[in-house]
Amino acid sequence: MKISKISFKNIHSLRGEHHIDFSSGPLAESGLFAITGATGSGKSTLLDVITLALYNRVPRIGSISKSVIDDEGGIMTRNAKDCYAEVEYIVKQKTYRSHWSIERNRNHNLNDRKQEIIDVATGAILESGKSAVPLKNEELIGLSYDQFVKAMVLSQGQFSKLLQAKRDERNKLLEDITGAKDYRSIGIAVFKRFRAASDACKEQEIRLGEVELLPEEEKKSLIAQEIALNQSKLAQKKALDDLKVEIENQKGIFKNQTVLNANATQQKELAQAIEDFKKEEITLKNHSKYVGHSQLISNFEQKEKTFKEHSDELGREHVKETTILKENSSLLDEASVLLKRKVGAEDFVGHLTEFNTTVTALKKEEDLARAEAKLHEDAIKKLLLEINKDSERIRFIPQPADFIEGIQPVKDKIDNFLKTTGINGDMELVEREVKLREKIQLIHTVKITLTQYNSELKNKNSKTAELKASEALVEKYSSQLNLLESELKLLEVAVETLAKEEEMRKKHQSLEAHRNTLVDGEACPLCGSLEHPFAIDNPVFDAKEAILKSKTEVLDTKRALKIATQTNLDNEQNKSKALKQDLLKIHEALAPQLGEIEKYSKSLNLEAIADHETLQTVETEVLKSLQMVEQGKKAFHLRSLLENLSHAAKQWQTSSALTTEKEMKRKQLYDGDAVDSKVQSLMSKWAANIENIKNNQQAIVALKTKLALIAKEKENFERQLHEILKKESVESIQDLKAFILSEKDAEQIRQKKKQIELRQERLQTEKDTAQKEIEAFKKLITSDEPLTALQENYTKLDEAFIGLNQQIGIIKTTLEVDTKAKERQEALLEKLKELKKEEDLWKTMNGLIGDATGKRFSNFVQDLTLEQLIGYANLRLKDMNDRYLLDIPTADEADKNDSLKVFDSHQGDARRSINTLSGGETFMVSLAMAFALSDLAAKNVKIESIFIDEGFGTLDPETLNQAITILEKMQNEGNKSIGVISHVEALKDRITTQIRLEKMGSGYSKIEII
Repeated sequence: MKISKISFKNIHSLRGEHHIDFSSGPLAESGLFAITGATGSGKSTLLDVITLALYNRVPRIGSISKSVIDDEGGIMTRNAKDCYAEVEYIVKQKTYRSHWSIERNRNHNLNDRKQEIIDVATGAILESGKSAVPLKNEELIGLSYDQFVKAMVLSQGQFSKLLQAKRDERNKLLEDITGAKDYRSIGIAVFKRFRAASDACKEQEIRLGEVELLPEEEKKSLIAQEIALNQSKLAQKKALDDLKVEIENQKGIFKNQTVLNANATQQKELAQAIEDFKKEEITLKNHSKYVGHSQLISNFEQKEKTFKEHSDELGREHVKETTILKENSSLLDEASVLLKRKVGAEDFVGHLTEFNTTVTALKKEEDLARAEAKLHEDAIKKLLLEINKDSERIRFIPQPADFIEGIQPVKDKIDNFLKTTGINGDMELVEREVKLREKIQLIHTVKITLTQYNSELKNKNSKTAELKASEALVEKYSSQLNLLESELKLLEVAVETLAKEEEMRKKHQSLEAHRNTLVDGEACPLCGSLEHPFAIDNPVFDAKEAILKSKTEVLDTKRALKIATQTNLDNEQNKSKALKQDLLKIHEALAPQLGEIEKYSKSLNLEAIADHETLQTVETEVLKSLQMVEQGKKAFHLRSLLENLSHAAKQWQTSSALTTEKEMKRKQLYDGDAVDSKVQSLMSKWAANIENIKNNQQAIVALKTKLALIAKEKENFERQLHEILKKESVESIQDLKAFILSEKDAEQIRQKKKQIELRQERLQTEKDTAQKEIEAFKKLITSDEPLTALQENYTKLDEAFIGLNQQIGIIKTTLEVDTKAKERQEALLEKLKELKKEEDLWKTMNGLIGDATGKRFSNFVQDLTLEQLIGYANLRLKDMNDRYLLDIPTADEADKNDSLKVFDSHQGDARRSINTLSGGETFMVSLAMAFALSDLAAKNVKIESIFIDEGFGTLDPETLNQAITILEKMQNEGNKSIGVISHVEALKDRITTQIRLEKMGSGYSKIEII
């Protein structure tokens, strides 16, 4: 995965829009670049742009939401209305663009953010949506957010601490670096589960101990007592039941005697009620006598009422007749005014119908002409929209004649333009456009090929210069080596001579005591000589120990210098060999590219091989020609539109004139709107008025007829009533009516009489029944004791029976409680077995990976992670340096010193502590560890863009130089894009290609690529 380009706007302190292209220009050519600037200038913002566009997350904040932007002031530059982040990246030779943006609306509130992924080659949107895009990026890249950050953003400073830390501290650092904190949480969780399972078992055992059971002997005794008490209960129950029957019999006699006493009282009340009812009984008899005349009285009263109602209605119809006749006269006057001539009742409808037909026909002709004119006007306006879409050529004028005059000048202007271009038709335009576009495509192809050729040529020149410098160094190192070999031979002889002389001097000094014992004439015990010249005079030796030491140091220095020079010579010879191979490949690639450029140049009719300036000139000319073709196409199209416009304008003029003519003719007859509605209203009112006159006359005749008939029927009913009054000796119709009750009142009196009769019958039945029941109860009584004595005996027996029941209940409850306790004990035992089983499981797990801090499981996992990380780091170390290999301390070594170990191949694979490495060597190992974490996080994903964040501030100049050399070597061998984020001045001098960030006023920064 390789980052090829980033674009962003208003992110953090970087206000405005910015674009950084890693695939072309200085950043692509160098491969290794520095991101420099003061603290807070926005260096890390570039990394934020990448993760924001891909995953909607940044390392310093986490997930980004509207609340983070508004409440915490993150991401969007202060006072900005919108911002975006966009990254183009390459995976498996395919380029994708991931876009993230957000903006404020007119109310200054944030809209929802927008995210999408685009296939750059096709422009197709592969995915869109806030939650879908990060998942799609993860799928395409093959890395989650955490893996991406660890794989592409390296911080070797963390690994410097990691290398020198003790095991516990080292594992904690590794846990923080890898983000693998879940294992510590798992260890703590296992410990807590074991503690919870153990506590649950203890609580269950306490509950089990709280269960109390009856002793077996006590339980058997209670069962025997229950049986004996139940037998005694049966005897007491029988005695209670017998006594209860006797009491009930005596209560029956008493109850019925009470009924007889109440019955006698009610009999007296009934006799008085019968006496009081006699008056109402007479009224009911009169009603029964005269009720048969009630219908005749009702008929008479109804006819009298009907006669009065019809008389009143006849008066109202005469008033209505006057109103209808006035309305008739008013309608005739209104029709005369409308038709502008006198209209009579007999020809009212005919004249109005004829008038309506004539005016309606004229109005239809007028509307048809107006609609036709409107259609032509709309067509003209539609044509004008297309004609005037680029600029206003023809203004719409409501008067057709004036509008037509404005069309011709535009037509003339277009015809003159087409004559000057020399274009004769559409087909010629199409052919010319096809040829020009083919030429543009060819120019683009040449540009791409030429750019590739120049890039290869530049690379060749760079490699040639580098080869020349390397060969010079080879010659230099060879000369130095020859000179050193000569110097070493002389030095070795001189040192050997000096060493021997010094040895002789030391030996002479060591034999001083022996020389003092020698005597002339006596044989020397060592050599047997009789003469001893050095016994008296000591030999003279120059003290050359300091010279020997100095010469020896020079010799050691020269030898070390020879080894270093030999190493440099070997490196430069290898480098020269590699550069020659690279130049050969470049030379082989340049020839076909140059051939293609020559071929394309001939196709473009160029006299010499094309360069960028010539291609730009040709492209400009072609684009001008294309622009002329586009103008020609537009002119032809406009000419066609203008012809259609002229035709439509003439039709509009004809239709408008016809509309005016029809309107004038219609207004001469009727100058108003909705004539049909006006006429129909008059005719409807006229028809309604005629119908009202007819109905009024018919109603008057009908009412007069009805009144005569009703008067006759009324007289007949009145005569019959007077005959009845005479026969019954009643003075008036009102007196006769007074004897007749309403049916409700009559029914009430009848019901009252019926109730008295029923009550009389009920009281007699009740008396007879009570007397019979008293006789029956007397036969059942067996005791002479009074009722109160019997009730007292029953109460005593009942209390004893209740006490017996309570005793039985207590025993029964005690036994039931014991049974339930037994069941509860069994359930608790079963539950305890399950809890014990779970406790054993978690006890085993806790013994393996659990503890209160999670340290045990975390250390186990991090040891495995460290082992895997060291494996990757050693692969990286081989690329950097062939001297060291990392290793984990053995169990024996860990007891003494648990620091990491290294094998030193330059010292016979000697194994020693990592703490013995120099500062530069430690940096190299920590950098290898950082790259190893990238490899581990990326797994099978090829990472071609890496950013190293800080970690160079503490390095001395020599170590810093070594670090940059390592990075350059890695970049050259792996063709990676490596960015170093730092504010170290020496780093800026060594890495000349830089993305420089500079603070400006008001908290903003600017970007410059140099």
